Amino acid sequence: MSTVLVKVNTSAGDARMHRNAAPRFNRLRRTVLEHSGVDFLAVCGDVLRPAGYKSTKDGVADRSWHKTGRAFDYDQTSPALVIVSEPKAGKQYFRTYLRCADQSGKLGVKKTLRDYRGGSTNAYVFDLTAAAEAIGFKRIPAWSGWQTSYNRREFWHYQFDEGLTWAAAMAQLKGGASSVVNGRLATVGRNDRDANTGGMVTKIQTALKAAGFSGLKVDGTFGAETYNAVLAFQKAKGLDADGLVGDDTRKALKLG
Repeated sequence: MSTVLVKVNTSAGDARMHRNAAPRFNRLRRTVLEHSGVDFLAVCGDVLRPAGYKSTKDGVADRSWHKTGRAFDYDQTSPALVIVSEPKAGKQYFRTYLRCADQSGKLGVKKTLRDYRGGSTNAYVFDLTAAAEAIGFKRIPAWSGWQTSYNRREFWHYQFDEGLTWAAAMAQLKGGASSVVNGRLATVGRNDRDANTGGMVTKIQTALKAAGFSGLKVDGTFGAETYNAVLAFQKAKGLDADGLVGDDTRKALKLG
C-alpha cells in the first residue's frame, strides 16, 4: 500500500486519499456534523479510483481527480440535501446546503431556498459548499449539456488540488507518472476538461478554431464536437487520426 494514500473516515468503495487531503476531509466531516447535526460524510459515493479505471458512462472523465486521491463524491441520496443553482462567470455551479437536524434555531441559518430539482425550502440550513471551500475542497462546474444529462451536473464532486494540474497530482502517486511527459499530459482526449489538464482543452479548442473550425464551441470540455474536429484536423494534416491530442497533433496545432 502506498504511504502517499491514507484511509479517511468514511464508508466508500476505496476510502483512501492523498495524505495532504485526508486530514482535511476528516476535519470537514467533523465540521459538518457539529454545525448541521447531520453526519453527512459518513458515507461517500466515491473517493479513490484506480489509475487505470475507465468508463464509457457519460460524464466520467478518464483523467478524474478521484485517481489522484484528492476528490470525493458525496452521497446524493440524503434527504437533508438542498441544491441551489449558482451560475458564476459563465459557468454553471451548484451550491449544496444541508437541512439541519435540529430546526429550533440552535444550528444553521434560516433561509428560503429554491432547490434546482424542484420546490423550495424554508428551514435552518448549513452551507456545505462554504465549509468545504474554507477547508480547501473546491466544487467544480457542471459539464456542457448538464441540463439534459444528470451525470454532467457534478454538484456532488469536490476536490483538493493544491494548485496542481492533474498530471502533477498523478505524478505524486506510485505509477502515476506514466501519463506525464516533461511535466505535461502525454495526450488529451475524450472527457478531459480544463480542470484536469491545466487549461489545455481550451487551448486546443482555440487552436482548432484558428485552424478553420470556426463553429467549434470553446467550453473547456473535450466532448464529441471537439473529438470530431480533432479527427478532421488530423486527417487533413496527414496525421494518425485517433482523436487524441498528443505531441504530433499538438505541434500541428502550434501548441508547442
